[in-house]
Amino acid sequence: MPNYRTTGKLFGVAFIGGLCLIASFLVMGLVYERESRFEEVQQEIAKTWGESQVISGPVLAIREQSGAVVYVLPDSLNYQVRLEPEIRSRGIFRSVVYTTKLSGSGSFSVKDIAEADSGQTIFSLGVTDTRGIGKQVDLGWDKNKIALKPGAGDNPIIPSSGLNTQIPSPQGNNHTFSFEVILNGSEGIKFLPLGRETEVKISSLWDNPKFTGSYLPVERDINSDGFSAIWRISSLGRTYPQVWSSNVNRIEELNKSAFGVDLLGGVDLYTQVTRSIKYAILFITTTFIVFALFELLSKLRIHPVQYLLVGVALAMFYLLLLSLSEYIGFGLAYLISMLMIAVLISSYCYKILGSMKRTIIVFGALELLYGYLYFNLSTEDHALLFGSLFLFTMLVVVMYLTRNIDWYGSQSSKS
Repeated sequence: MPNYRTTGKLFGVAFIGGLCLIASFLVMGLVYERESRFEEVQQEIAKTWGESQVISGPVLAIREQSGAVVYVLPDSLNYQVRLEPEIRSRGIFRSVVYTTKLSGSGSFSVKDIAEADSGQTIFSLGVTDTRGIGKQVDLGWDKNKIALKPGAGDNPIIPSSGLNTQIPSPQGNNHTFSFEVILNGSEGIKFLPLGRETEVKISSLWDNPKFTGSYLPVERDINSDGFSAIWRISSLGRTYPQVWSSNVNRIEELNKSAFGVDLLGGVDLYTQVTRSIKYAILFITTTFIVFALFELLSKLRIHPVQYLLVGVALAMFYLLLLSLSEYIGFGLAYLISMLMIAVLISSYCYKILGSMKRTIIVFGALELLYGYLYFNLSTEDHALLFGSLFLFTMLVVVMYLTRNIDWYGSQSSKS
């Protein structure tokens, strides 16, 4: 007959482990709450400084004598962008904002313009949040200098607010344009590839960029001093033409073609804490297995309450990690939380296990687990591979150490 006392103890410990796992996952709800608060602070700062900017344009809107409007996109479009990042704080939360000097230039083809009947022509430049514009913007049109006015000029293909001006009837030769905008924004900046040939160059002192949108840069350099990136996009890679009439709605196509860069900030902190909590079952299971092996191999008796206290300490790690990360960053918070919990459990185990050697084994196992977790968090792409290898190795060790245990107990010899 099986040893029912041992079996019952194992099921009891498993139940306690489940309770500790639930406690660990309750911290995840707190993570979501703190992340939501952080996002609220970001939005509050953006409302006063400038939101994430999308630059859409320039576009010529030519109103024909029939009343229809023809939209003409640039033949060439070039942007030179320098992002100057800055950290704005509200309480313990920090948000990344920027000021940019955005220089745009290019030309419109007379052949494209000729597809529309001569009429009133509006030059429109879309800017998501015009509150971020620092000073008056002038348009250089051929040899003329024209002040831009607020608003997109009733141009429905500009999916934002912006600037506009009426220009002289564009006839004759190709027409060049240029402008310079001092612009505030937050989180990131994107562009629409409206030119037949579009080139965007972005540089910044920020060393943690995320390139987003429908196109990736053809050249990029990221180092501790910042980043630089260049996009070169041909109209052949778009779904919309250079010229079309107002009876065709292309807003969705335009929005989908946006590309640019985000300046990553503190949101990653909450993502890393959330990912670490998902490994709670591994920590609890491994620690309890070590205790159970001491009971089986060394004939120790560890009370379920002692299992419970150790499990609560393991769950406390995630709460410490979250609270400390908001003040000192994830890496340092992880190290301090790991040492606090490992020392706490090890010192408690010294009385339970009655041996410094066993205590050192527990401390080493905890350090190995926390080191493995941090390594996995740092190598997200290979987390599954390293995780499966770690679990396999742990299973091999447990099976080896328990290979000689008589799970039926003393009654097996009487059967």
